[in-house]
Amino acid sequence: MLFGCTAVLSGCAPKDAGAQISVYLSDVIYDFDPTEYFADDNAVQVMSLLYEPLFALDDDGDLQLAAAKSYEIDEDKREIMIELRESYWSNGSRVKAEDFIFAWRDRILAPSRANAAASLFYGIENAKQISAEEADLYSFGASRTDLYEITIRYCEGADTEQILKNLASIATAPVFQDTVYSAPDTWSKMSGTCVTNGPFQLYSYDIEGEFTLTRNLGYHQNPGVKNYDDKVRPDKLVSFWAGEDMVDLTYSQIENETVFFMGDAKLSERVAHKDDAVLADTLSTYTYLFNTENELFRDAKVRRALSIAIDREAIANAVVFGKAATSFLPETVKNAKGKTFSTAIISAKAQTQMARDLLGQVTLPEDKSFTLTISNDEVSIKIAELVKQSWDALGFSVTIDVAKPITITQKDAATGIETEIVDDGIQVLLKEASYGIYNFDCIGFDWQMYSSDPMVALYAFTSKYNGNGVSYDGATNAVTHRTVIGGWKNDFYDTLMETAFTKSGAEREAQLLAAEKQLVEEAPIAPILFNQNFAFISDQLKNVEPDGFGIFTFTDAKQKGYRKHLPSEE
Repeated sequence: MLFGCTAVLSGCAPKDAGAQISVYLSDVIYDFDPTEYFADDNAVQVMSLLYEPLFALDDDGDLQLAAAKSYEIDEDKREIMIELRESYWSNGSRVKAEDFIFAWRDRILAPSRANAAASLFYGIENAKQISAEEADLYSFGASRTDLYEITIRYCEGADTEQILKNLASIATAPVFQDTVYSAPDTWSKMSGTCVTNGPFQLYSYDIEGEFTLTRNLGYHQNPGVKNYDDKVRPDKLVSFWAGEDMVDLTYSQIENETVFFMGDAKLSERVAHKDDAVLADTLSTYTYLFNTENELFRDAKVRRALSIAIDREAIANAVVFGKAATSFLPETVKNAKGKTFSTAIISAKAQTQMARDLLGQVTLPEDKSFTLTISNDEVSIKIAELVKQSWDALGFSVTIDVAKPITITQKDAATGIETEIVDDGIQVLLKEASYGIYNFDCIGFDWQMYSSDPMVALYAFTSKYNGNGVSYDGATNAVTHRTVIGGWKNDFYDTLMETAFTKSGAEREAQLLAAEKQLVEEAPIAPILFNQNFAFISDQLKNVEPDGFGIFTFTDAKQKGYRKHLPSEE
């Protein structure tokens, strides 16, 4: 039912190349570019199968080598030298140092672009200044010093261990320059041009039904080797979209061996089989972002009232997996000693009377109606319905709007050929917002922390170094620093973050704690749930474990009796 007949990708692999495992990894994904911001944890899961950064974090959060073969730190020169292992892109080209530098510098840090992941690099010389166009792009302190060697010059006083851990984020994975240059708007949206360096590659992709990931034979080895399953055990992961017209997944399909991994499930299945799930805390928080240019949300008291009126405990119980967010940063974000960074700033239970008291201190517009825009999935809808009840009880009138996919026609400048591409509606709205265009009142999505370092996530809310870069006025040559994606600006918050950047140890932590408290109380963004990845995994499938980011890895997955599940020849 789920497979169909597929061909073996590599000519050097035998007819039986290994397990072709039926899985449900995520709902529909429209873009496979790791350097773009992803507003959905499920998309991050898939990116981590397709791409590989220099480093990885194990389930204890300890640094492991990934695309890097080795590294050496020279404290006198303030340099980190990183040697790449022999590994190949899915098209057979060897992964080079320049592929990483291009992704970091040109795809994330460049001030003409907008990407909150920019703060991952702020420990590297000039990165922070480049993102705000205070330094030249090519003064970036990371460079290619050989075909397969990267040298990083870090800022004075920077934590080198944290710099390396930041380079374990999937956002720091390389991209293949030729495909990006040849099809900048579409390369990551089609299987034919999506070139990857991770354990798997995008073999086929159909937004109406399923996608297949197949083994990248050049992962950590020459693609011509005979031991085709030495580095990646499964031949294929055959996934599918669980949309309205697709199969209605139930846990029985795990028991009946028609699906071997389910990374999501309907609420009824979550409740019925809660104890069967494998859980992993992630580095993301499900949030509601306010458009602070909307007259309703300009006053921080209104935003805070709306935030504290939410019954996060009831929401966590309703969606089964996930924890009530009592701060912005989840429990996976750590301090310098490896302990959970945040403390509770808001209550998990609704504080309705306190919210009413706050609203009584401001003059609200006569029209208190607004729209809450969310993704089209059962969990997002359930959360929105519960929040709407709380906000309607305060006298607001909330309309829930489910964002639909957006079809865009792109014209190739070289050939003149027009291509239709589809983007996720939430993704498009957030991308527009990062450039200062706010086509929403309030929007729900997963905020990616990118790193266990609190500095990385909190910098995204500064007015100058948020990663959104700058805009240019061609007529006046004026340069404008783009603000936070919701439009919020707070001078006190900026000061706390800038002070934290110059401090270390307890002083740094105190400044960052104060900044997070300011963020939560000003509430330009309302944290709802600390996200948890979960999976129902068949007892026929072994060695599928979550890493330090809460991402399930399949590189060493082993399926018992896989031959009986291989698709038959027609």
